[in-house]
Amino acid sequence: MAIDATLSEKLGEKAGESTISDHPENGSIGKGHLGHIKGQDEAGKYAHTTAMNIDGATNKRIRNKIDRHLLPWMCGLYLLQYLDKTTLSYAAAMNIKEDMGMNDAEYSWAGSIFYVGYLVFEYPHNRLFQILPIARYLGCVVMIWGVILALHSVCFNAAGILTVRFFLGAFEGAVTAGFVLITSQWYRTSEQTFRTAVWFTCNGLGQITGGALAYGVARGFRENTSIHFSAWKALFILTGGVSSVYGLFMFFFVADSPVTAKWLTEEEKVIAVERLRGNQQGIGTKVFKWYQVREAFTDIRTYLIFLFTVTSNIPNGGITVFFTQLIQGLGFDAETTFLLSMPGGGVQLIANLGIPFVASKLGHRYLGAVFALVVGLFGISLMTGLAMHDPLNATAGQLFGYYIVIGNSATALILILGTISSNTAGHTKKTTVNAISLIGYCIGFLIGPQTFQDGPYYYNAKYNIIVQWFLAGLCCLALHFVNKKANKKRDELFMADGSPPQPAGQEFLDLTDKENRYFRYAL
Repeated sequence: MAIDATLSEKLGEKAGESTISDHPENGSIGKGHLGHIKGQDEAGKYAHTTAMNIDGATNKRIRNKIDRHLLPWMCGLYLLQYLDKTTLSYAAAMNIKEDMGMNDAEYSWAGSIFYVGYLVFEYPHNRLFQILPIARYLGCVVMIWGVILALHSVCFNAAGILTVRFFLGAFEGAVTAGFVLITSQWYRTSEQTFRTAVWFTCNGLGQITGGALAYGVARGFRENTSIHFSAWKALFILTGGVSSVYGLFMFFFVADSPVTAKWLTEEEKVIAVERLRGNQQGIGTKVFKWYQVREAFTDIRTYLIFLFTVTSNIPNGGITVFFTQLIQGLGFDAETTFLLSMPGGGVQLIANLGIPFVASKLGHRYLGAVFALVVGLFGISLMTGLAMHDPLNATAGQLFGYYIVIGNSATALILILGTISSNTAGHTKKTTVNAISLIGYCIGFLIGPQTFQDGPYYYNAKYNIIVQWFLAGLCCLALHFVNKKANKKRDELFMADGSPPQPAGQEFLDLTDKENRYFRYAL
């Protein structure tokens, strides 16, 4: 097999050194079609030397089987991580601040320090994802964070809460990074954004579940006067216990990749791997490549993604910790607040699934992210304008604006996370960009709670949200035009060279988007 000399040098081999093993004739499917190639990822032994023609019915059958066995686990875990992360906000309405003797600044830091832990452990998680089986590693992480969440109940002062919040963030930081990698290892580029939207949308289900659970616990403790135990402690114990049990089941029952899935036959594994040929990304390698790290740090996309995740998540960081206070600031008691928080989750479900679905169908994910940010800006502007002269003016209108804000707060992030997996090739480069983006995510969420210092109405925080989401929209537009220009240049060079055929098996080499001339960026 002929391989470009520059690629060969980076892969540590000489051009033409790789060999392709024999494969079944007449299109029959078997195991071991692609021989050993240095730099080849773990899918290689299931890959054909040339592209197979997978008919639509077969492709749909395999994709649906993957959906059935993978997405429910991802959705369940994302629901839990959102619920676990926001339990502090529900606890605030149950008087955790009074019980702990926490002032407003300490409560803000209880929200921020979660993302300090998230930030510190972000790159180690991404590195371990390259070394260890992803699903089993996630299972262990979830079991540990469930225990840490339950330990909130034994804290008796602000220092204790700050400590457990740091470690909770440290372990929960593995989820989004791991899910971005898992999505890229199982699905075609055209399928990734919507699948990302599916599991990320479970934040909305988490808000609905959390509101109902918090209401049930609060009311149960209020009506049962014989219980001499704080309701917020029961909430932490309950959510922590469920998370640990879920992590245990994940460890044993979730597959790490198409080539290790016990629920796929050998024939189905070949098709599952072949489905990914067009991604030009492979599905994972254990080899760490420094040149791909350097490439990630010299790619303008990395910095635009980083700036986007910071600016889009400063508002989200504040909203996540203070959403119950925003509703209470409109004059509602705790139990009513829990119930009123639930419709926001329903709006999230609609926006987080609907906008990415339409954007993917139209082939304009970056522009879809801009649209979602504009809708969110309308919601926060409505809240701010109605309360300008009287914070309790038109509470129904302000609540409507709140639902628009909470419903669209993560939609743009979903679309950009999907493009990270689609538009970054090379496993080390992908994990590096993934880590950098989530570092930006952490910084945004770390800063966010500190912008909510002017309660109970939070005028300055609302103004800040408007500025940050406007800047995030500019980053999305820049990404759109950078990738569109790159695709045009690649097409022009490709046609100038006479449309050369792709070397057999190159699709399963661990090549980056920069060095693979057949790669095209999804818009």
